[in-house]
Amino acid sequence: MQKRRTISNVGWRTIVRAGVVALLTLTFMAAVQAGGDVWKTKPFQQWTQNDVKQILQNSPWVKVELVPAEWHTTPGMNQAPSVGSASSAGMGSPQVEATRANAGRPGEQPMGTPPGQASYSVRWNSSRTVREALVREAELSGRMKDSEAAQYLNAPMNDYEVAVLGPDMTPFGGVSEDDFKAKAYLRGKQSRVQVNPTKVEMVRSPDGRVMVVVFTFPRKTADGKDVVAPQEKGLQFACKLKNLDLGATFDPRKMTDQKGPDF
Repeated sequence: MQKRRTISNVGWRTIVRAGVVALLTLTFMAAVQAGGDVWKTKPFQQWTQNDVKQILQNSPWVKVELVPAEWHTTPGMNQAPSVGSASSAGMGSPQVEATRANAGRPGEQPMGTPPGQASYSVRWNSSRTVREALVREAELSGRMKDSEAAQYLNAPMNDYEVAVLGPDMTPFGGVSEDDFKAKAYLRGKQSRVQVNPTKVEMVRSPDGRVMVVVFTFPRKTADGKDVVAPQEKGLQFACKLKNLDLGATFDPRKMTDQKGPDF
């Protein structure tokens, strides 16, 4: 009886051990499948709408920032036409044009936005991943043909490009391009090198309202200093306008795709 009980115990322990190993294996595989970044696990031609949504809303290239909507209590604040560079019809730059359709519906703050706050997406538009996501979204929605995608994706990106978009772009209305250039900057946290935008494009709706503002920043200063340090940990974007102090910090160490650093 003792011998049979020993064999039974050994058999039971073996079964339990095998079950634990199998469970751990399945858990690991599920975690890998669920946690794998889509921009690293499959080519953009295979991205679904959900994949694109993840990239454009919740990825290292996108920061969602909440700011007090002080302009709601400021008399005279409106979306007056700006004397800056604007695009409301025809083709803008590839990134601006692709961004146009992703600006969201005006006036509708995302669910969960606290009262008195406004939500903005600050997006690193010059990355391969974001450009591919914008193109893929346009293809899936039927706004772009495969033959046109190459034109967008092959457009040279010699500078950094940051886009700001949100349902309430009131503070950006009536601001000139020169004002934007003076009141916005990109700064390397480790390099301590700061640059102002060399170009600002505003995408407008047919009725003249600002939908997206795209800032173009040089990679180097006039004397050749790199904005991004070799071990850069943070790229700080800021735009300080009347009634608006908007800022976001990107981590270039996380901004990588299948080909490597992507910013």
